[in-house]
Amino acid sequence: NGQMIRVRAADGTVIISLGPSFGAWLRYKDIPKVMTDAVLSVEDRRFRYHPGVDPIGITRSFLVRYQKGRFTQGGSTITQQLARNVFLTNDKTWTRKFREIILALALEWKFSKDELLELYLNKVYFGGGSYGIDAASRRFFGHSATQMSLSEAAVVAGLVKAPSRYSPTADAQAALGRAGVVLDTMVDGGFITRSQADSA
Repeated sequence: NGQMIRVRAADGTVIISLGPSFGAWLRYKDIPKVMTDAVLSVEDRRFRYHPGVDPIGITRSFLVRYQKGRFTQGGSTITQQLARNVFLTNDKTWTRKFREIILALALEWKFSKDELLELYLNKVYFGGGSYGIDAASRRFFGHSATQMSLSEAAVVAGLVKAPSRYSPTADAQAALGRAGVVLDTMVDGGFITRSQADSA
């Protein structure tokens, strides 16, 4: 991890923090269910059932590319995203994609699904210099991710797709719109009811 620099006043209070922010590492059992449900619904609904690579997602991605003439949907699973974030770069090459798939299969062989989700939620970038859900929750809502509500989880889960575009501090309306998409996918996936989504 990169290091955060804190500039302090003579009395020790923090004037400004510079660089990446890493919150507390949360064990899987301490991560609110609304957060795991939100991420699974919008990023990888079949996460619990595939071996690290999702043939259905890849097929859908190529079908959309054929119809639209370009890639508009990712076919990467949460495990593939984790492999890319930890070991690789974001280069859009076939070599990198092949390595990502091999690493994803190896990660699935080595770790349980809960362990992979714990790693992912503590490592992924959520914008504003925040890595991991605890840092994102503290930055955007002023409290630990262990206290996250459904509406807050929807906002944070929505950031994974495009952290700078959907950041609440950059464009609050875009963040709310994306959170609405996350809530709709949670309803479609059976994670929450329509009334819970409307309330959030």
